[in-house]
Amino acid sequence: MSQGMSQATGDAEAESARGTKRSAAVSLVLIAGVGATAYGLSRLEAGRRTEDVLVYRSRDACLADRVRSAQDCTEAEAAARVAYAATAPRYETLEDCERHHGPSAGCVPGATVTAAAQGRFLPVMTAFMMGRNPEQALPVQPLYPHAPEEERHAHGGGGGYCTGSGGRIAFVGGGSRVQVPTEVARTTSTTPRLVARGGFGGAGRAVASAGGHAGSGHGSGG
Repeated sequence: MSQGMSQATGDAEAESARGTKRSAAVSLVLIAGVGATAYGLSRLEAGRRTEDVLVYRSRDACLADRVRSAQDCTEAEAAARVAYAATAPRYETLEDCERHHGPSAGCVPGATVTAAAQGRFLPVMTAFMMGRNPEQALPVQPLYPHAPEEERHAHGGGGGYCTGSGGRIAFVGGGSRVQVPTEVARTTSTTPRLVARGGFGGAGRAVASAGGHAGSGHGSGG
């Protein structure tokens, strides 16, 4: 009798231990699930954050706008030109360059910009992007014409600009003030990209203008 009671007690304790382990395992799964969900939501939220930026075709346009100081305008254009020579996308042929940036935008032999681009072709820097105010600490970025061949054929245009890292800025109604995703505003090219015929910016993101227009994804150049 005593042996039977001891066996029953042992079985009960073992079952209780197994139940505790199952509860702990379920709790860990739930915690992991909550953590993954929170991480996913935080990434989604980060992707929705935007920055107010300014886009100018020249230092004079920046000065005329009177949003940033004369020194800021001068230094921003100079920084953009340095970045342009160091990081502009490079193409093997003039046709490849024009296929993405448009025949009227201007693609030039790389050697006219920097000796490091000898034998390649570069799009002309047609504008630069800077933060709305110094406190944002946004990097200045050179901008290039965005007019990929397939968009010219499909929509009679394309238009706007693209960054060296593949982001697109589509303007509606003109003006210098634009809202862009934080990730695009803070992502800069550190080395030049040699672009094959498949096109530039296949993984680039659309960037909405202040007018509320969201361009399509920065697709391949044909």
